[in-house]
Amino acid sequence: GARPGQGGAGGGGPGRLTVGLCPQEEEFRWLLHDEVHAVLRQLQDILKEASLRFTLPCSGTGTEGPAKQENFILGSCSTDQVKGVLTLQGDALSQADVNLKIPRNNQLLHFAFREDKQWKLQQIQDARNHVSQAIYLLANRDESYQFRTGAEVLKLMDAVMLQLTRARNRLTTPATLTLPEIAASGLTRMFAPALPSDLLVNVYINLNKLCLTVYQLHALQPNSTKNFRPAGGAVLHSPGAMFEWGSQRLEVSHVHKVECVIPWLNDALVFFTVSLQLCQQLKDKISVFSSYWSYRPF
Repeated sequence: GARPGQGGAGGGGPGRLTVGLCPQEEEFRWLLHDEVHAVLRQLQDILKEASLRFTLPCSGTGTEGPAKQENFILGSCSTDQVKGVLTLQGDALSQADVNLKIPRNNQLLHFAFREDKQWKLQQIQDARNHVSQAIYLLANRDESYQFRTGAEVLKLMDAVMLQLTRARNRLTTPATLTLPEIAASGLTRMFAPALPSDLLVNVYINLNKLCLTVYQLHALQPNSTKNFRPAGGAVLHSPGAMFEWGSQRLEVSHVHKVECVIPWLNDALVFFTVSLQLCQQLKDKISVFSSYWSYRPF
């Protein structure tokens, strides 16, 4: 775009000489005074959109109320052994309804959340908190704020990018859990009727997907000749993984994983990517100028 001081005959003239600004310096001033704030405005707009996805207003007004309930049907075409409906309300699972077909005896198990229970999805909660933190950092530097040096802009961009990277990582990197941790998690106690002792359930977010894993277990006999090696932490354990629970040694016999896409998490991840690109572009511009005057505090 046109920059101040570029008009007039040949863009030079005595005015510029008395001020003593060379073209690069004038361009840098313009960058600090105008373009930085334009980028910050753009970032705030994008991140407000992202945070709206997380709050999921219950009406079209955009005001925060109790989040609306959304039902997600889980199942995979490769197997019909597990089918389920999970109800998400903001960052909490408010209902879960799961059917599991056990092939060996063709038994059909059905379990659902107890009425009074909700399961917080910490990943969504944390991601939302990081977005709020990034918005707060940007709002602290409003239009009236004058950036004095490039270093100051770089510092702000790094702080915002750190929050956005953390928000994205919370969704893209589910926690690794050991099988005893899954067994001890409150999720196993959420169901009515209670889960049979040979089943474990885990729910997590991976990228834009809500994932439900059901582990079928069998007890290893005390005289079993199998070499017992407890499995470490994993996002998804494989059949054959072993662990000790109570006085029993158990092995995973079958693993059923079903998932579905949550469209608004997809949106949020796109907003994070675009915002991180904007921050990086601004940092690159500042760095180009800083290399002109390596002896100056830009």
